[in-house]
Amino acid sequence: MEVVVNNTTIEFSGLLNEESSIEVIRKGLEQAFANSKDKVIRLDFSKVKRANSCGILAWYKILDGFKDGKCIYVNVPRWLVEQFNISDFLSDKTLVESIQANFYCPSNDTHETLLLTLGKEIPILDNYDDFSLVLKNKDGLDLEIDFEPNEYFYFIASNSKRFKGEAA
Repeated sequence: MEVVVNNTTIEFSGLLNEESSIEVIRKGLEQAFANSKDKVIRLDFSKVKRANSCGILAWYKILDGFKDGKCIYVNVPRWLVEQFNISDFLSDKTLVESIQANFYCPSNDTHETLLLTLGKEIPILDNYDDFSLVLKNKDGLDLEIDFEPNEYFYFIASNSKRFKGEAA
């Protein structure tokens, strides 16, 4: 896995697995936290194609080692959103700003992945049973949600009070 620190944002790319260098990841986090006056850093996993259970466990342990500071996930890919929904992956010191989500365009039978911001395109709700989202693609054609909102946004609903206090 490649780790690039840009001030207080860390961009990850490649694969998160047992071959990922824990030390490189840890040093990237240390550098970003050192650059941040308020001890808040941003984590961008949008270029990480996938992760396996070994990589997820290693990441969780690395992040848990940083007791002082807060991490904001940005541009979160689908595989990581699914991790957020499986367990208590998100702690009190983590927040999610934006996620990628899949959409379908029935007019031209195509699929697109769009970036959605919590508190903007995605309201912070206690449940998403009746949630609908009307978006258009770059050609102005209607897009349909290509996921189950109640399942995909479960991590938001299960932490809605925290997200309501921090998402803007």
